[in-house]
Amino acid sequence: MSNAVYETDPAGYVYRIGSEEEGVQWVGRESESIEQPYPIDVEHIEHFAEGIQDPNPLYWSEEFGRQTRWGARIAPWGVIVLTSEHKVWRPQWMEQKPEAGTFFMTVPLPGNRLLATNYEIECFAPLRSGDRVFKQERLESIVPKTFRVGVGHQVTVKAFFRNQNGDLCITDSRTVFRYRAGTGAGYDASR
Repeated sequence: MSNAVYETDPAGYVYRIGSEEEGVQWVGRESESIEQPYPIDVEHIEHFAEGIQDPNPLYWSEEFGRQTRWGARIAPWGVIVLTSEHKVWRPQWMEQKPEAGTFFMTVPLPGNRLLATNYEIECFAPLRSGDRVFKQERLESIVPKTFRVGVGHQVTVKAFFRNQNGDLCITDSRTVFRYRAGTGAGYDASR
């Protein structure tokens, strides 16, 4: 049985709490590759392109896509958020899908809040309608840091997104400040 301590933030996200020393021991760990809940489909592609108002015909026209080096309509890189990065609600009577936690919240550290500070994307191969997306993460680094919002750690995680054939399509490297609310330099809780 685990002696791990967990805390939940106001949005309902659960954090594993531990010391900096415990967290640093996790650097280099890799998660299992997990199939995301939804395949890429035309609706995802169009919904994402609508949201960012991207008129690129590769996202809108199968006919145009056939005339390009890709040979078909492709998905913008951001469509991965529609397949993987949200809690999937189910009625109580349905099977509850296990949630795959991200290292940002599962690595033991003192913080119980997140603030995104850096985001880098690399695209290697296109995702297409019908593709299943598999995500794997690697914990790259943990660096102590203090910002006005709190004392905590810059946590960098690199995620690898592959299609059902195992082709690496996208990597994203995110740095998130994980901190304890109300501990920052100059923070005044009475305001």
